[in-house]
Amino acid sequence: MRNNGRYPTHLAAKTFLHLQITLYTLVLTVRNVCSRRPITGGCDVDVSITTYGDRTRRAWRTLETIGRGTLLPRSIVLWHEDESVVRNPPSTLRRLMKRGLKIKHCADYGPHKKYFPYVMQESLERPLVTADDDVLYPRGWLAGLVAAHRPDEPAEVLTYRARVMSDDPYASWPLCASTIPSENLMSTGAAGVLYPPKVLRALRERGDEFMRVCPRADDFWLHYAAVASGVLTRQVSESAATWWPIRPKERGLMHHNLLEGGNDTIAHAARKAWQGRPA
Repeated sequence: MRNNGRYPTHLAAKTFLHLQITLYTLVLTVRNVCSRRPITGGCDVDVSITTYGDRTRRAWRTLETIGRGTLLPRSIVLWHEDESVVRNPPSTLRRLMKRGLKIKHCADYGPHKKYFPYVMQESLERPLVTADDDVLYPRGWLAGLVAAHRPDEPAEVLTYRARVMSDDPYASWPLCASTIPSENLMSTGAAGVLYPPKVLRALRERGDEFMRVCPRADDFWLHYAAVASGVLTRQVSESAATWWPIRPKERGLMHHNLLEGGNDTIAHAARKAWQGRPA
């Protein structure tokens, strides 16, 4: 379920990836229809995720992969801005609700929905793990993040995939190839990120200011929240992970921002918003 940090470009490799995803989706479909096993457990972390629009019909696949992990979170919360979906979710999500999924309504905060409603409504006594709705996570995904978490040492943001920041344009930032913590590492949310309570409390204190600064780019806002809190970021392993996507050709907001050349402007705005205002 790992692409070695990149998407395949050769036709044969792309075809094979598509076949693998199709077969795995069949496995997840059977599990969704037939399984009664809980998707939550005794691990003292929460998982927060969001979806929207047509993607709502596919989000169950991501949730099933999290729910079949070797380690299960205390709770899994899916945030949605459409009250009709919260009241009457698709059958795939209703079946997951019987196994522990919570679906909660929130305002439309764009990609920030996967963490912001949580930090405003929930207790911030434990780490929060964020996930994206278009990724098929491996079974050891949550276990790897939790194993890397060191609660008795200085707080860290933990990620499976980070870029090494510099003064050069965002497009030139290389993927991280180290497990050394640094404030110059920016996690990319799709691979999965663990945020310690210290960062969550900083985010709560700043409220929805991100809607003015970077409404479509949550990674930058989250990164500078960690920097302002004195929290370093660490990649779980030396190689940056890229998990299987639900759809091989689909790209998220960060990809859109990169193509539009807007990430450098967004990064500057987010840094300026947090500078001089320690959490």
